[in-house]
Amino acid sequence: MRIIARFEKGEAVRFVSHLDIQRTFQRAFRRANIPLAYSQGFNPHPLLSFATALSLGYTSEAEWFDVKLAQDMCSDAFRDAVNAVLPGGFRILEAAAAAEGLSALTALMAAASYTIRFFPENPSFAEGIEQAFYSMIQAPVYVEKRTKGGIKTVDIRPLLLDFKFSRSADNDSLSLSLFGVADAKGSLNVDLLLGALASRCSCAFSYRVHRTAIYSADGVVMPALPQDIKDFRKN
Repeated sequence: MRIIARFEKGEAVRFVSHLDIQRTFQRAFRRANIPLAYSQGFNPHPLLSFATALSLGYTSEAEWFDVKLAQDMCSDAFRDAVNAVLPGGFRILEAAAAAEGLSALTALMAAASYTIRFFPENPSFAEGIEQAFYSMIQAPVYVEKRTKGGIKTVDIRPLLLDFKFSRSADNDSLSLSLFGVADAKGSLNVDLLLGALASRCSCAFSYRVHRTAIYSADGVVMPALPQDIKDFRKN
């Protein structure tokens, strides 16, 4: 059977790499005596895959993995057993048996949402950051992206689907919620977007990024893409 699960990556482990996350879950499965299924061949390995890697330094409540078991197991028992041995900062939030013939998680993905909290050097810079962002997205946003073929200049503006700024009650904190494309053809790189913003903004700032959700087009396994975002993508 296949189990699909959503887990969180908290503040304490935000600098743990994707490879180390894979190793962490493999160790947790062994400690929890989960009956894993293994690949065939000279170097058998657990049939475990993740929807997408999370950038180093980010936190998330929307990381997904798909694992194949050698025998049936209650998904709630799976969740509880693994959570009991996972290190602090990681926690499975939900788990369910995958339907027969379900596509790989990467094939289901359509978009992802994030919350970015800005830390300007001076609280009065918040308005300048917001204005610089609005100005930036009125035109193509060209960035240098590292690919297998080398460094390429690409326009990432089409990958930004929606966004909204918000301020704290005392106007001392600035946050940005955004939707970005996240599918097999390409994904919005939030660091590249914010790097482009920094190069256009006279206000120095640092930031923290938290992934809030990964969406599928039709709500299969993952939450459904909001209708207004679907309509935007069609246009």
